[in-house]
Amino acid sequence: MTDAIRLNRMQFYGYHGALEEERRIGQRFDVDVSLILDLYRAGSTDRLDQTVNYAEVYTRVKEIVEGPACALIEHVAEKIAETVLQNYSVVRECRVHVVKPNPPIAGNYDSVSVFIERRRTTAYLGLGSNMGDRAGFLKRALEGLQAEQGVQIVRCSSIYETDPYGPVEQADFLNMTAQIETLLPALALLKKLQTIEADLNRTREVHWGPRTIDLDLLLFGQEMTYSEVLSLPHPDIARRAFVLKPLAEIAPHLVIPRENHSVLTLWQNLNEEEGVRLWKQNNGDGEFGLFES
Repeated sequence: MTDAIRLNRMQFYGYHGALEEERRIGQRFDVDVSLILDLYRAGSTDRLDQTVNYAEVYTRVKEIVEGPACALIEHVAEKIAETVLQNYSVVRECRVHVVKPNPPIAGNYDSVSVFIERRRTTAYLGLGSNMGDRAGFLKRALEGLQAEQGVQIVRCSSIYETDPYGPVEQADFLNMTAQIETLLPALALLKKLQTIEADLNRTREVHWGPRTIDLDLLLFGQEMTYSEVLSLPHPDIARRAFVLKPLAEIAPHLVIPRENHSVLTLWQNLNEEEGVRLWKQNNGDGEFGLFES
């Protein structure tokens, strides 16, 4: 059974709504918040510093619901979940239920509500560049990621110089991988990556062609999905030496969903080591352990 702290039916007076009258007169909102976390240490030690102070959580929720008006209660719920996860690192997941008892709808009903679940997820990214200042583009991409709200870079691999992948003749790549922790859903993270690519002048004129920067979402927790927009794990992860070598450096025993093998096993089975050469070792010095500050 999952451990949780639940704050049930908190009641506040707020001014949220799409209509001007709602924002002027206001109304009552009911809020339930569930924090998913391991409570064993708190239960066995009876120490407040081993858990989350739910009085603090109540105050934070109160400030949001009674604070600046939002058009949508969806946004209110999102702000609550984001605030909880950003301020309490021991919370793995936050579930928020916001109830609007008296929405401006003609008819018979009890209430209108929204329910969301948000969690912190460990994800792995592949980064590559083979145009211009290759190392500079990698650094700027990492800086762009670090600047994003809801994204924290945990560790980076060394940088490897690799032969180009695919049929297009072009310069060698610099490739690396990064482990991040994120509060964003997978599709929202993908959009952030694409925005950073665009900011760094990435174009998609030739498939497998040269690029200033390439940011691939390789893994998102244990999520498995397939669509035209996003496939997880990355469908080519088990066949790309320039991904497996740096990934094996930072997460050798991570088991890839669907492949059911560890990164290290996949790398050892690939046997394409000649195409991946160490370019710069991550020794822990400088920015991200790779670049001079």
